[in-house]
Amino acid sequence: MTVDMPDLRGVLVDWREHDVLVDAAQEAWFEDPHREGEECAAFRRLLSSIGEAMSAAMRAILTAAGMEVAGTGNDYAPDEFLVTRRVVPSVWRARRDARFTRRYESMVAAWNVRNAAACPKPDCEHHQPPAP
Repeated sequence: MTVDMPDLRGVLVDWREHDVLVDAAQEAWFEDPHREGEECAAFRRLLSSIGEAMSAAMRAILTAAGMEVAGTGNDYAPDEFLVTRRVVPSVWRARRDARFTRRYESMVAAWNVRNAAACPKPDCEHHQPPAP
C-alpha cells in the first residue's frame, strides 16, 4: 500500500507475488527473451491469475469493511486499486471504542472509590457521583 502522490486522492493498494516466484519467472523470461515458449506463457498466466485473484479478494474485503474502492487505470499495474474513503463506519472500531470506554469508566470509578476513602474531604466535588 502506498499513498497516492502527488494528488492525495487516497491509498493505492496492490499485490506483489513472493520474490521466489518472481525470480523463477524472470529466469524463464531471460532464457526465452522473445517469450515464445510454453514456460513463459505458463508463468504469465500464473502471475496474472494471482494478481487478479488477490485484487478481487482485497477489493471484496475492503468493500465489506466499508471502504470506497476504485480502479486506477494504471496499465503497468492492472490489479492496483485506489481506496478513497470510508463509506460506512467500522463496526470493528465502534465495538473496540465502546469496550475501551467501558473499561476506562470502570477504571475511573475504581480509582474514585479508592481515592474517596483516603480523601480528607470525601464529600468534595471530585468524589461525588455524576449527576443523572
